[in-house]
Amino acid sequence: MTDIQKKQLQILIEFIRVCKKHGLKYYLFGGSALGAVRHQGFIPWDDDVDVCMPRPDFDKLMKLADEFEEPYFLQNPKTDRGYTYTLAKLRDSSTTYVETVFSRHNINHGIFIDIFPLDGMSKRKNAKRARGPKPYLLWVLWWFTYLGNFWRKPNWRKLHWTILGYLCSIIFLPFNIFNWMAKLINAWAKRIKWDDATLVGPYLTMYYNRDSFPKHYFGEGVEATFEGIKVIIPSRYDEYLTQIYGDYMKLPPENKQKGHHWDKGASATISYKDYPQK
Repeated sequence: MTDIQKKQLQILIEFIRVCKKHGLKYYLFGGSALGAVRHQGFIPWDDDVDVCMPRPDFDKLMKLADEFEEPYFLQNPKTDRGYTYTLAKLRDSSTTYVETVFSRHNINHGIFIDIFPLDGMSKRKNAKRARGPKPYLLWVLWWFTYLGNFWRKPNWRKLHWTILGYLCSIIFLPFNIFNWMAKLINAWAKRIKWDDATLVGPYLTMYYNRDSFPKHYFGEGVEATFEGIKVIIPSRYDEYLTQIYGDYMKLPPENKQKGHHWDKGASATISYKDYPQK
């Protein structure tokens, strides 16, 4: 494991601790679920950990920010006003991972795991894909909040970018006052109730309508091993992973064995509060 992966594993252990304590359901998701099945841990070149939760469990977790022990921080638009995703992150505040997409935001930039809410995407029987433009429109709404949050402290070496960021924030500020746009995105995302849904998935991923799955794929979940710890993955993980990756046990070509996060700086030993700006 890399130093960053070791920190992510510790964050995952803390996340599982709180979920177990409060009886919350979760699953390893995407590449993390694939890693558990194919590698019994991290995909060697992976650079993050993804978990997902049924919306009712996700909403309960968002009220338990104080349950996480230092240096862990549950990040959402309520706990960190400059953070604009409606998925959550659990971060280690004693570390640094400045995602390029959030490099101009004044937020907690610790190493993290992603926590996606699973929302209802269809109530149709035998539905195989979510219909309509909703996943795309939610992304458009998210961009309004994202553009209204370039409030990073001035970087005197790149003052022109700081000024442009502030001007952009002022223009889009009305879309983010009191985080009302994030609240709207959340309300629309969970309009189809979990109990009524036949298809579920996370809306704010890069795959849009493709990231919708029959609800029974997740079920109660089954136990798997991830870097020596016990984790939960979707009950029908074979169908789930096949839908995403096809022949998922086959390694991708060497030129595609790379992570998908870009950063402006990372450290497993220095807090983002002390990390030098770039």
